Amino acid sequence: MGTQRSVPLSSIALALLVASLAAQPAAAQSTATGTGRSGSDALEEVLVTATKRTESVQDVPLSITALSAIQLESKGVEQFFDYGTAIPNLSFGIGASDGNLSGRGIALRGIEGSNTTGFYIDDTPVLETLDPHIVDIARIEVLRGPQGTLYGAESMGGTVRLITGQPSFKGLDGEVHVLGSDTDHGSFNQLVEGVVNVPLVADTLALRASAFYEFDDGYFDKGLGPEGAPPTATLTHLGSMKYYGGQIALRFEPVSGLAVTPRIMYQRTNQDGSPYSYDTATNLMQREVFNLSPGGTDKWYLASLTLNYTAPFGSFVSSTGYFDRKTLELEDDTDVTQFFLSTPTTTPPPIASPITREQDLRRFAQEVRFSSTFQGPVQLLVGGFYSDSTRPRDYEWTAPGASPAFASSDLLLSFIDSRNAKEYALFGDASYQLLPTLKATVGMRWFRDTATFHQVTDGFFFGGAQRIHDAPTSSESGFTPKYLLEYKVLPDVLLYAGAAKGFREGGNNIALPPGPPPAGCDQDLANLGVTAAGIAAFKSDNLWNYEAGFKSSFADRRFTLNGAAFSIDWDKIQQAVHLPLCGYGYTGNAGRARSTGFELEFNGRPLPELTLGLGVGYTDAHITEQGPGTPQRAGSPVYQVPDLTIASNLQYERTLTAGWAGFARVDYAHIGSSYSANNDVQSPRYRPGYSLADLRIGGRNERYEVAIFVKNLTNERGNLGDAILIGSEEPGHPRFVISTPRTAGIEARMRFK
Repeated sequence: MGTQRSVPLSSIALALLVASLAAQPAAAQSTATGTGRSGSDALEEVLVTATKRTESVQDVPLSITALSAIQLESKGVEQFFDYGTAIPNLSFGIGASDGNLSGRGIALRGIEGSNTTGFYIDDTPVLETLDPHIVDIARIEVLRGPQGTLYGAESMGGTVRLITGQPSFKGLDGEVHVLGSDTDHGSFNQLVEGVVNVPLVADTLALRASAFYEFDDGYFDKGLGPEGAPPTATLTHLGSMKYYGGQIALRFEPVSGLAVTPRIMYQRTNQDGSPYSYDTATNLMQREVFNLSPGGTDKWYLASLTLNYTAPFGSFVSSTGYFDRKTLELEDDTDVTQFFLSTPTTTPPPIASPITREQDLRRFAQEVRFSSTFQGPVQLLVGGFYSDSTRPRDYEWTAPGASPAFASSDLLLSFIDSRNAKEYALFGDASYQLLPTLKATVGMRWFRDTATFHQVTDGFFFGGAQRIHDAPTSSESGFTPKYLLEYKVLPDVLLYAGAAKGFREGGNNIALPPGPPPAGCDQDLANLGVTAAGIAAFKSDNLWNYEAGFKSSFADRRFTLNGAAFSIDWDKIQQAVHLPLCGYGYTGNAGRARSTGFELEFNGRPLPELTLGLGVGYTDAHITEQGPGTPQRAGSPVYQVPDLTIASNLQYERTLTAGWAGFARVDYAHIGSSYSANNDVQSPRYRPGYSLADLRIGGRNERYEVAIFVKNLTNERGNLGDAILIGSEEPGHPRFVISTPRTAGIEARMRFK
């Protein structure tokens, strides 16, 4: 906040609160956050729907981390990065796509790459690159291990689910939340958001709505002017982000047992400048010749309709969703243009060269299912799924003034393509209670995927002539089984073991320029013994996950300890194959990998006023068989996967005066080192491990809450990966995505009923 911050006031408030915590006697009835502020010493019970049934997370035979709305609020979660670092064996970084607004990828248990992790909002699959603002989210569920039986192809390594708040008939209530903060090397950030629930017709119709506005100031500077000379001008606060949006939902229950819930969500993000560190991950000073005003917009909406009918013998659910996302980004490729247009004898002057990418994804998804509540030892879940998606995108790279002295056209590259994919699936599982304490479950999913691909290319770097490519329609089908055995040793101790298969949908490669090198790729393909037609598409890859785990609660459920060990065999991996002579590449099914490790999570309340949590994940993911044309040899690590992830928290809360409680919370996370090969598969870049510490301290009563906080207390510059640019990286000048520098601020909440 710079000069705008009330530093003396914050310091006084902090001192008074610490003194109050030290002076007040322990309260007879705790209001600690970890119990849902209910006064009980037991930990908060979190109900999840990970298995398409509502169960306590402690009763689900699955390695799952669930963060409730109370936990999200206590941690100060606003976006993916805030909760992504709190999940054992969840890793993330740049790599799922090019550009910044849709580049983040998620890996669970070392299964890394685009479309390996399912990402859902309620029952609708969206995109793992999406970063919905966390407001009015009832809970977040992270399911580790393949979830192909219930969630399909994009859940090969696991699934992340955001479950929204539901309209309620109980009464009028809501919340307003405001926040102001200051980021090191940046300036003032702000957030305003609110939620309201309104019963419209008693026990029949209710409305729930939320809205938000957030501005995060940029913390990068940029020097303008020719390289090798002092900057002629310096721009500041680049990389700022503005978010706004909201959602509205209705719940209609015309008859007993039937609930109809339409919902629409919308979010828009405006990015001002490129949020990249140049050359090193610690450098906040960028350098360009011109000011081409890079940045972009990302906007999406999700319309859904859920019908739920509950009968004495089970429930029927229909989930319909339509998702539409449009992303437009612009980058400055002046330095790359100069590099590629240079010859051994001639170097052109800098030519302003913007490159833009416009991408749209439209997806319709429909699921119907039945889950039983039979009397007896047998339970069933059966369903069907259909998805139809279209993804057009348009790249335009221009250099006005390059022709005719340095190129045959000012259009360096135009790349327009469109992919349409359909997925059909039938799924189900059956469980049998063999003994009062022993249950067996068998699941199966049948799928069929089809896709078409159309491409139009033009420009100087693609031979100077327009080419049209229509790939043959691809089709693939198969089965993904699951086997599970669970044993209740004690009422609060569960053991389980299982095996499950996961898969990832295949896809299409772009058409490569024909002819000899350096412009064409024919010689590269011949060296690998493949043809352009043979690599036009790539198939699905698959894996088997073998797992054993336990879940336990003890001391009147004041403590929980959960753990799982796994071994994953990954076959026909979708890997990048580099073509060194022409500079292009393609995706092929090549090689094998193995990932082994464990997760261990502990939560406890040793004192009525004190809660703590610790999660540890360990993953050893490495290549076991090198594929033709791929650089990763047997024994090399899977990229972007740290071996160790640690997340911990400690929270203390006690009564200060009648109606008011004070609290203090510390969160600590460590993400181990890994390698990134987004730009140079032959020479992966080392990503050092990093640690993050957050601090929150404040007070609350039933209606109001005020807190001061510091995120990234030690001002760590975590390297999240070398950026996959829309254009190309200039050799010797990488760009990195980093964690947000230290941010300190104050926030307030007001609840009403």
